[in-house]
Amino acid sequence: MTPFELAVEKDLNIEADRFYNQWIFKWHGMTYEGGKTDVEDFKGSRIQLAGGQFGYSQQVIYSQAIDRYLLLKVHEIFQLWETETKGYSARTRLASITGVERALGRFVTTVTQRSLETAARLRNVSGTIVAAGQHHVGTPPGAEVMRLAQAHRALLEEEIKREAAALVPDGKAWVGWLEKFHKNNPGLIWFVGGVSAVVATSWTLWHFFFGCVLSIHCRWADRGGRSRRASGLRAAGRVRCPAGRDSAAKLAKA
Repeated sequence: MTPFELAVEKDLNIEADRFYNQWIFKWHGMTYEGGKTDVEDFKGSRIQLAGGQFGYSQQVIYSQAIDRYLLLKVHEIFQLWETETKGYSARTRLASITGVERALGRFVTTVTQRSLETAARLRNVSGTIVAAGQHHVGTPPGAEVMRLAQAHRALLEEEIKREAAALVPDGKAWVGWLEKFHKNNPGLIWFVGGVSAVVATSWTLWHFFFGCVLSIHCRWADRGGRSRRASGLRAAGRVRCPAGRDSAAKLAKA
């Protein structure tokens, strides 16, 4: 939960009490002799009624004004959320929108319940009870809360998907990045290519030289080993070197 949700929940509780005391309760004024009701209609004008009867037309004016008030308040809170949470990450805002929806739902339910109870008293009949959490059933303000919350939630989910996709770019994006890098850094590309070529050539020459040295070393070692073995056999008397070319040829064949 973000600080915004905590603050908005507190403010909405205060606003529900203010609206009841300063708007809903004033409708009792028209029900006694000489009294009248003078309240805002939430569309730039005033509602001024007298006569002592809360009939059908008065009930329509009453309920429509409350719906307008709640719709204005719902949009006001969502606009405030948009501004206050702009610096949060998309995931944090996604969690935050659920808290805002819940707080507005309770607010709409509270105001609707109090307005129905007051209307029932004004008509001297039993009022309709709205269960907590059922603000969206049959009320335009409750439906608007859900609609706005779902719209914001869909946008945030798309933003989260885009952020995740940006971390693993596709092939076209990768090729485009390489082309842009090559265009903006031609000197660096040539330098890196030259260094790589020098390193590769040096590595190849080193392997060739090392291979030649190793081959020569092995040949000399092999010849030296044969000479030492032959000298050792002659010294032990096991092989005698006869004089003459024929004897040398025979020894070589042996």
